[in-house]
Amino acid sequence: GLLAEADGSSRSMAINLSDVTGWQVAARKRLAQITGYQSTSTDPYVVATRGPASIPGAPGVERTTYYLRVRAETDVPVTILSQTGDTYPLPVFMHLAGSTSGVHLGWGEARIPIDHQRLSIGADMALQAVNRGYLAVCIEQIGFGERLERDLPKPSSDRTIDTAIHAALLGKTLMGLKAMDVSAVIDWLVASAPSPIDVDRLYLFGHSSGGTAAIFATALDERIAGVLASGCVRRLSEIVSTRGNSNGEYLLPGFLDAFEIDDVVALAAPRPFVALSGQNDHIFPHNGVVRVVEGAKSAYAALNAADRLRAIRAPAGHQYYAEESWAAWQETIDPVMDTD
Repeated sequence: GLLAEADGSSRSMAINLSDVTGWQVAARKRLAQITGYQSTSTDPYVVATRGPASIPGAPGVERTTYYLRVRAETDVPVTILSQTGDTYPLPVFMHLAGSTSGVHLGWGEARIPIDHQRLSIGADMALQAVNRGYLAVCIEQIGFGERLERDLPKPSSDRTIDTAIHAALLGKTLMGLKAMDVSAVIDWLVASAPSPIDVDRLYLFGHSSGGTAAIFATALDERIAGVLASGCVRRLSEIVSTRGNSNGEYLLPGFLDAFEIDDVVALAAPRPFVALSGQNDHIFPHNGVVRVVEGAKSAYAALNAADRLRAIRAPAGHQYYAEESWAAWQETIDPVMDTD
């Protein structure tokens, strides 16, 4: 079929290994055009807050939700978790959940029955991050949790396809909007975080659809110091050929003419990038992770950062892997983290 022509060897913006940083500048600009990504034109500001509130089973930890105006008529719920006795400035753990009920899983809250199963295997990654010395910043993604579309008279069956199509009509993409949300949150944190932060240690964790958003956000925003992408790394031509694109996440006109996911990962270099996937993941199998990492390896090596790019194989299917994630995080993403 048509996508068979778009394999990793035919990317028209092939990485220039003699000038990787120069290639990154041009490629980042092209990726921004394809996704519709733009830096925030106005400073994000808080329009409302909720909390602070305690978290059951987590003494000393409290959460506050800030509704952040990031664009005209667009507010993003950003929930910050902090702990009594924190030593400032704090490194930042930004959390993007997968295609689940919402980012509330990050702090251990269950709102629908399946949430309990996900929490039982460690989906409360933001709460775990707070206990490891981070300021945890949970960003609600478009189409989930409090940002679920509720006003369309004829909504489609998937939670994000309508947003993706409406965005395309305005010259935007769902992926670009997600990355813009992350960048706007960083703008706000740098300018007026509620607690002093270490701006050189702004890290991003994302799982499944949140991980895909994390990959693109890291490629487009150089302030992100490192990323762990869980259950989400695979070449786009493989994803669309085998699984389709029913949620509109990969509605990226012209992407495969210029890129593959290998190249997007290469835009993160020389910053730490960990790709983690279960060996039996039916959506993002580990062998697909290895292909992407192999494709991006030359760019990392050219920037003397080969040890900052890793593919981690976890033992089961498509799920959160808290233990494996933190081991890789401590070794590669933020080696100076406090684990006490």
